Amino acid sequence: MPKTKVPALKNIPNKIDRELKDTLESMKEAQEVRLGRRGDPLDRAITLRELIDSGLAKQLRNRPFDPNGLIDFIPNDDTVGDLAIPPAPTGLEASGAFTEIIVDWNPAQYSNHAFTEVWRSRDDEIGTAVLITTTASFIITDPVGYDQTYFYWVRFVSTDNVRGPFNQTNGTKAETVENIGAVMQQLSEELSNLPGFNLMSTIATAATVIRSSNEPSARNDSSAIQVNDIWFDTDDGQVYTRNSANNAWVASRDATLVTLVGASSFTGSTISSALSTAQSDIVTVTNAQSATASSLSSLTSTVTSNNNTLTASINSEATTRANADTALTNSVNNLTSTVNGNSSSISTLSTTTASHTGDLNAMFVLTVATESNGSKSAAGMVVGSNASNGSGAQSFVQFQADKFAIWNNTNASVAPFIVSGGSVFIDSARIQDGAITNARIADATIENAKIADATILTAKIGDAQITTAKIDDLAVNNAKVLGDLSATKITADQLDSARINVDTLNVKHFDNVSTDIKSHTGSFVPLGVEANVQSWSGTYPGQTIISSESSSIVNISCQTANIRNNAKYRVVYSAVLGNVRNGTIQYSFDNSNFVSLSPTVNANAGTFRTYVFIWDGQITGMSSSQSTVYWRINWNVFGGQVNSTYQALYVTMDNTQ
Repeated sequence: MPKTKVPALKNIPNKIDRELKDTLESMKEAQEVRLGRRGDPLDRAITLRELIDSGLAKQLRNRPFDPNGLIDFIPNDDTVGDLAIPPAPTGLEASGAFTEIIVDWNPAQYSNHAFTEVWRSRDDEIGTAVLITTTASFIITDPVGYDQTYFYWVRFVSTDNVRGPFNQTNGTKAETVENIGAVMQQLSEELSNLPGFNLMSTIATAATVIRSSNEPSARNDSSAIQVNDIWFDTDDGQVYTRNSANNAWVASRDATLVTLVGASSFTGSTISSALSTAQSDIVTVTNAQSATASSLSSLTSTVTSNNNTLTASINSEATTRANADTALTNSVNNLTSTVNGNSSSISTLSTTTASHTGDLNAMFVLTVATESNGSKSAAGMVVGSNASNGSGAQSFVQFQADKFAIWNNTNASVAPFIVSGGSVFIDSARIQDGAITNARIADATIENAKIADATILTAKIGDAQITTAKIDDLAVNNAKVLGDLSATKITADQLDSARINVDTLNVKHFDNVSTDIKSHTGSFVPLGVEANVQSWSGTYPGQTIISSESSSIVNISCQTANIRNNAKYRVVYSAVLGNVRNGTIQYSFDNSNFVSLSPTVNANAGTFRTYVFIWDGQITGMSSSQSTVYWRINWNVFGGQVNSTYQALYVTMDNTQ
């Protein structure tokens, strides 16, 4: 390494003021020590150029160089870093919300952690995964949209850019929910396109039953008569319907049956003989104990054409039975249509029972089913009521269907309540008191909430006012308080060391206030303490030789009170000295047993000069009853020598350390 030539220092002229000459001699001595021309070579100063030339630094970053600022070096690129491979992450979890997937894992347990890579794939194959983000935290939120499925992996990267293994070979799966609004819209469209929807709408909105002895001109609510309205004549029991022109009442009848019976080609000589083509059996049994009446009817029509066989049938059974103990009524109706083995059917059952013990049952059952090429579909409804002397009365309604919907009116595009595939969809709900085991809430307005046990991975609170909060155990990994956190928002004596437990508390500014700190004794002491003593009398001018270890010369001493154990000290000794040797700065807690600082004061210039010596250290070993430190300079060392005209001792204590 080439050496930089340093010019020699000029000699100090003899014909100058003595005090000025002493000062210049001290400055020259200090410069020669730093240049390595006097004293121990280890005290020589190193230049910035030497640091760069030695390879410890590459170059200065802040140009032009500011001697009053920080020295900012670019480290040498040839420096070998820590090439240890980071460990595999643990505890990876992924949970889907509505449109986002929350991924979190355990914090890194190695010293030079830089960041974490997060990878994902549509399939559980790590070879198809792509890097989606890097983070210094241990949780991310991945916005993916509705109804998405992904697999996730993570791995650690060190500060020396060394990548560790993935958490595991298999990915961690997470799914977001389907778009509920879109699903309800689709289900509503499917339901509204079913064959019976229009009929249901017509019945629900167009027809109403009017009971009257005279031909009505308005509905019961005084609104206008509509097409398909029904009038029941209370005089003769006849039923009429409003015609399509909405200008007349027409007697209710089966048009097909009228045409069939009224045709001239009927079989038989009378209408009665024509109707006998429908099978009808009526059986009545009566005895002293019981009575039974049954009516069985069956209508069947079959057509064979173009290798197709089409069959339609109606079967009905009505039965009543009564005996000394029980009364029973049953009504069964079956409608069936069949084409080449493919069939559709509607069955209804109405039944009532009553017993002398007070047990009552009434039930209506409706089933609708289709069967085509081995595939079956069925829907059913059960409406019932029962009562018992032992258990009281209850009613029930049950449904069986692949999809179930409730419509509020015929113009609604979305049914407000839908059950499909085992899931319930509700467009708008009001719940007075609810218990939810596992909830996903995309947008919530909660006025009064009580949460017994909550795990919140990611929370965004735009504007919140919390009047009273009780949090037993809170761990906040990354928090930002945007507004001012003032004393009015913190209850007095509630924010103590037990609630702030950190290795480093970064406070940017302290206000202009007078404060103190709690010491090891339990009392409060100032943040800093200063003491000094000076002697201008020249107590020992000339030369004094200490020839015995028992001799003691204490030139000056002072004391500092209100000191906290482990406080930092700075001792400055300033003096005009001739030849001196083995002067020792000492401190004591009882002004009797002293501890000596190192190094000792030595000067052998051969003439009087001004000297400044500084010691830095830390006070340790104070008991709970001690808070004062006594300081002195002592020449009580065998072979010591003192030759001075002025001495001063300055002590500064920092209790915040």
